[in-house]
Amino acid sequence: MSNVVELRCANGTTLMTTKETLARVPYSKLSTDDTATSTSDAKIIAIMLDALRRSDQRLVVPDDFDDWGRLANEAPPLGLFQIAEYASPCTICVACHVALSAGRLNPEVTFRKLSRIVVTGKVSVCRAVFGTSLNEARDGGGTDFEQDRYTSRFFLKHSNLERAFDTLAACGFRLRHCNTFAPSFLKQHSGSDSQFLHHSQYVFLREPQVKKH
Repeated sequence: MSNVVELRCANGTTLMTTKETLARVPYSKLSTDDTATSTSDAKIIAIMLDALRRSDQRLVVPDDFDDWGRLANEAPPLGLFQIAEYASPCTICVACHVALSAGRLNPEVTFRKLSRIVVTGKVSVCRAVFGTSLNEARDGGGTDFEQDRYTSRFFLKHSNLERAFDTLAACGFRLRHCNTFAPSFLKQHSGSDSQFLHHSQYVFLREPQVKKH
């Protein structure tokens, strides 16, 4: 029996691939539906097939490729969620309340008091980045099948800001914006930690993940 599979795309274009390639994602429509690509651009499908040949499913695209939105939109209906994630830019916002507390023995030495690190972003991406460090107790839910759900109610189980930054950097995120401001509603009390309370936000962005030649 032939190992070659033909995929018919829009405008009568036909792409050739193998059953082994499609078996990388056995439950995708590429494997189960012969007409799944009939209205798809052959160039987009070719990029997906090339990604499936790689163990990490990373994307390799021409230097002048700029149709990321179309690639990201066409992948999920075909069941290629990993490719859709790689093709989409991802944003995660990390926020925290911080107070500066004077040392007991030396009042000129200050220590940072951070109670909670809040994480905002796409649920599936936040889980992939922070793993077991992510506390979802305050998130109202939805189901794990909601691939595109966003939340602003995750927080981390630890209170180490630098650890969170290292985790994001290791996953390909880069800091794009940050701001800090003091809550205006607090009544200032000399000597109180609340006098030095401020709120900080850090916005991290991960561009579409492309494998370099």
